Amino acid sequence: MHRAAVMPPERSASGVGRTLSVLRALRQLGPGTYPLAAIAAEAGLPSPTAHRYLQALIGEGAVERQGPHGHYAFIETPHCLSNFPLGLAGPPTGLGSVTVRTELITLQSRTGQIALAYAALLVGRPLRVQTEKALGAHAQQLYTASTASLQALWSAPLEADASGWVILASLGDTAAARPPFQRIREDGYAVGPSPVLGRDIIAAPIWRGSTVAGAVSLLASHRQICSTPVRNRFASAVMDTAGAISRRMTLDQALTD
Repeated sequence: MHRAAVMPPERSASGVGRTLSVLRALRQLGPGTYPLAAIAAEAGLPSPTAHRYLQALIGEGAVERQGPHGHYAFIETPHCLSNFPLGLAGPPTGLGSVTVRTELITLQSRTGQIALAYAALLVGRPLRVQTEKALGAHAQQLYTASTASLQALWSAPLEADASGWVILASLGDTAAARPPFQRIREDGYAVGPSPVLGRDIIAAPIWRGSTVAGAVSLLASHRQICSTPVRNRFASAVMDTAGAISRRMTLDQALTD
């Protein structure tokens, strides 16, 4: 049995709620560019408010402004990250979608940390492979990390760190029965060191129906998560995001079956 994370009700007065409203409006409007008025109406926000959050999302590299009349479009792969060293184009797992990127941007905005999504590749030696990311203001830190650190962050065996541990703990085989993985299954998340200096990983599994599909991970400041309340808040945010993505992937699977 896996523990499903529950998304808290959105508060329209919160910055995160407004950010998510704008992102979801762009996703629901579909591919293409849209004027501010259409986005604001879809998001249920006044035009000046929607404009303010669109400008912030442009700064994040998630939205771009096109044309002389100020139309906006969601960016599937942000231009600022298109040449990011060792970054991977998402494999056809469903974990490189607009939904996933939207939820990661929300997680990054909610915590101020680096948010990543991984797919579980279970053929041969099982791996976790990065499919989407939301870096916020932390891109430069990763640019200056060593090549080995980045390689380990983008792709690694499941046993390497917390991003893989939550997948291992969800497989239901003999490895998952070991005490450390039993605890992860009970808690719904894992915490451990990351390949990037000064940052730890908080991760939760993503499910497609009853099958584990990957993980959501937060690359968080080690100094910050030494505080138990902060660590608990970050863990709750990660599980919320994993739960939202899991529900969407499970629904998509049901619609295609």
